[in-house]
Amino acid sequence: MSATTGFRRLVLELGHGSVDAAMIGRAAAFARLMGAELHALFVEDENLLRVSALPFAREISSLSLQWRSLSLDRLETELRAAADQARRRFVAIADAAGVRQTFEVRRGDLAQSIDQLCVASDIVVVTSSRREITFGQERLRDTVRRSAASVLFLPRDGGRRDGSIIALVTDDDDPSLVVARRIATQEGERLIVLRPASSASVQDIAAAIGARRERLIVMKSGGTERFAPDLAAARGVAVLVVEPRDAG
Repeated sequence: MSATTGFRRLVLELGHGSVDAAMIGRAAAFARLMGAELHALFVEDENLLRVSALPFAREISSLSLQWRSLSLDRLETELRAAADQARRRFVAIADAAGVRQTFEVRRGDLAQSIDQLCVASDIVVVTSSRREITFGQERLRDTVRRSAASVLFLPRDGGRRDGSIIALVTDDDDPSLVVARRIATQEGERLIVLRPASSASVQDIAAAIGARRERLIVMKSGGTERFAPDLAAARGVAVLVVEPRDAG
């Protein structure tokens, strides 16, 4: 499938959040929908490695439940093992979904890694949940807001696999309309266009959508996208926030 939506990659960060096999599978499904490559990024947190080098750093042993020194060698071994496990799981799921995939391990800071890697034709995948999110997930959300890439917020169960495509627009030239129309045409789904007020809350937007059974909500950055994570959780569907330059 060609990238008719204009996006080249879906980027899924596996090192910080609690991304499970089901979420990898849903990300793979969206990569297939977008005609894009699925790129897994595993970031070995450099800050954690720095802490382990401090003489007073301690951890609780999972076996003895006793405090012990935080070993840099042991931590690096565990990080390599975690990356290998994530790679095997990711490749197996992506292969089963029939999508092109790449897996990359970087050592450093999450925000810097995302900034260096992602470009305007990328989509970064972020989980969205009504439940309390982890520190890693919150940090990823903060990072992607400043990234050049678009952002796909997925509910914890991955969302629906069929239904209408909804574009939340602010004007007739809204880039979200371009992307939503391409996806709807490609998938043979109904396109619904809504224009919420600039003061609309997530409850107002959800009420405007009403009982429609949507598959995906598309909106642009710079406005109502601040509600995207909550909207994805409230509606139980994926929400794609696009940058104006992505839809050309």
